[in-house]
Amino acid sequence: MIPPALPRRVAAFLLQSAISIAPRDKLDWGHAMLAELHYVQGNWAALLWSLGSAGVLAKHALLSLVFPSRNRPIIPSGGDLFSKESPMHKPALAITAACVIASLFFFVAPVFRQAFRVSLLPWQFVFQTDYSRLSPELQSIVKKAEQDHDAEALAFVAFRHPQPSEIARLADEAVRLDPKLIWVYAIVAGRGFSLPEIDRWAPALERFDRQNAFPHLIAAKKIDFDQVRRTSPRHPLRAEDEPPAWQSAMAAAFESAKLDNYSRQRKALDRRVLIRYHVGDPELIADDLWFHNLPSYGVSEANRYAELVLASAQDHEAQGDTKAASEQYLAIAHFGKLLSPDVSVYYWEHTQQAAYTRLAALAAKSSRPEEAAFYAFLADPERQTEAKESSSMSARYRRFMRDQVARWDADLARRSGAVMLLSGALLLATLFAVFLRSRSLRLSSLRPGRLAIALGVSSSAAFFVSSVVLRLSYQPYAEILQHFIRDGDETGLTNLRDFLGHAYAPIGSGWLNPTQDYESYFWCAVIVLCALALLVAVLRYFQARPRANATI
Repeated sequence: MIPPALPRRVAAFLLQSAISIAPRDKLDWGHAMLAELHYVQGNWAALLWSLGSAGVLAKHALLSLVFPSRNRPIIPSGGDLFSKESPMHKPALAITAACVIASLFFFVAPVFRQAFRVSLLPWQFVFQTDYSRLSPELQSIVKKAEQDHDAEALAFVAFRHPQPSEIARLADEAVRLDPKLIWVYAIVAGRGFSLPEIDRWAPALERFDRQNAFPHLIAAKKIDFDQVRRTSPRHPLRAEDEPPAWQSAMAAAFESAKLDNYSRQRKALDRRVLIRYHVGDPELIADDLWFHNLPSYGVSEANRYAELVLASAQDHEAQGDTKAASEQYLAIAHFGKLLSPDVSVYYWEHTQQAAYTRLAALAAKSSRPEEAAFYAFLADPERQTEAKESSSMSARYRRFMRDQVARWDADLARRSGAVMLLSGALLLATLFAVFLRSRSLRLSSLRPGRLAIALGVSSSAAFFVSSVVLRLSYQPYAEILQHFIRDGDETGLTNLRDFLGHAYAPIGSGWLNPTQDYESYFWCAVIVLCALALLVAVLRYFQARPRANATI
């Protein structure tokens, strides 16, 4: 049951609180309302009276913040900003200490330390000058791997080493320790075709995996790279100008029974090394080097060779050699089946459709109606268009949704990290100024000014809030990383890579989407300026307002 006198006590407390924040010219009126409270009959009536009076005083206090009178003193400048005025308010000290301690507790969790490193990626991109140096984490892995003769760990580092000479050395050492890892050559070859070791690796890969088209594509790309490098000026060669060795390698690729880029083996190796060395850095997860099931250079080489084969088949057909023409058309169709549906739709549509159309015509001439109908169905333009639109719409929708979420989360992480750095520096500068002026490290002797208190509280609160936002924005990607390492679940790896890609964008650079970045930065600046204006108004008010000691 509510005590009868409680409403009147609450009424007195509300009026006293309102008087404590009231502007100077309204103090007399506030004291009069407080005195009048004694004569209000009924406790609940007194509470209603105090609510109305307190509301009026609060309204005038808010108006005085926005429109301060001209005769009020402004914020002191120079050394007076941190001048000694009164002992540090206990609530301010408690809020500052609580925010700082809570923020430091975040760093105890490895996931948050990982998130903080990710939030600093834009600064690493801006200030890093030597991109040929290996990261400290990879340096420790390769050092221990060489001591323990760990072939998988050496291959793991070779996939990510920035120096071509070290890539070749680590790959050779890994294969020497474990010959079953010869497929590693196919991965590291894509890091740069300037490596002379590729001339030795490609034949070894062909002997290792005879039915795979991938080693032949590597050999063809190396031949093309060397040929272009010899020309002056350097420019891409036409397929018909390529040397016979290139055409032989591409012919072997088109005749192969499968196309395996060894990404499955690489991801399995990455997981084992990550678990073995207790690595949790998301940047070390297998990079998305492959375009669907074929590297970008493989798509280019295959397209050029397919156009060359198509032209040759048409020449054979014109000369009446239908058998040779059919074999070449079938070679194009066969290699198209080895590609993933997305690559086939986007990069094989014209060539494959032409091959199927001619196969249908040749089958009809040879009185094979069923075969002709089958090839005509495969070459149907409407079917190709529907497949392309279906693939395009689904891929575009998935990419749009994935990019939007990853961009937003990465943007939150980047800005949270920047706010943490800024607020942390501001808090340290404020504490240093207070200690310097107080000339003592004892908390009881610290007498900062109101501006120092406001800066300390606001910077510690900003540090805490940005820590919470960073933790929440990174949490889904930390779970994706853990699921991949622990269970081999690759479901969210593409989201993780998109997130890291956006996280690398320097703040204010307009990278990837200038319009969205500039708009968000504009409104962020508006919010910051409004917050600073409100802070200045509050400080001006409290600097000018005399203390009001109201008692009932």
